[in-house]
Amino acid sequence: MLLNYDILSTRSGLIWLFLNGSYQPKKGIVLTQNTRNFADAAGRYALSLFEISNEEKVLDQIEQNIKFIDLALNQSDDFKKFVTNPTLKKKDRANVIEELGKKNNFNNLFVNFLKILVEKNRFFFLEKIVKDFKNILSDFRGELNAIVSMPTKMSDAQIKEIESMLNNVLKKKVNLDFKFDPSLISGAKLQIGSLMVDDTAKAKFNKILNNL
Repeated sequence: MLLNYDILSTRSGLIWLFLNGSYQPKKGIVLTQNTRNFADAAGRYALSLFEISNEEKVLDQIEQNIKFIDLALNQSDDFKKFVTNPTLKKKDRANVIEELGKKNNFNNLFVNFLKILVEKNRFFFLEKIVKDFKNILSDFRGELNAIVSMPTKMSDAQIKEIESMLNNVLKKKVNLDFKFDPSLISGAKLQIGSLMVDDTAKAKFNKILNNL
């Protein structure tokens, strides 16, 4: 046993959510997306993490922890290998998580959540869990997640400018992630939520990007 599940929460129902990776929206928790979008195992874990974080009033802290993991997955090949390596022993992986949590001031709930993924052989779901958690949180706040992929790197100022443009066009708060994709020969690829922008809109979008 890698950890004592009782330290997760005094609410037995929330502990059950973690252990079973299942979720039923509670009264007062409103998600506009169809929860079937998160019906797979990774989605259920993401929903469980969202639920308990909201109940424990640590949603903002967990969001920052999720952002750290998301950045590490996107920028560190070593971290990706750590997440996906099937030969790494549970105890060793749990020890790394413990040290990572201490070094980066992770919320204890999040550290324990990661350890549960390890113990239940679900740690390789982490990248999908991060993605689903971000979508759930944005949906809960009435926001949209978008990803722009380009063959050239962009400055933070340029990314913010695109984000502002999308805010104005969509009349919603947009959380924009940038992905450097050298395989794209020209132009950009824009995804808003689960939808890819069509060719007509993409042409207009590329024209805007060229003027940045």
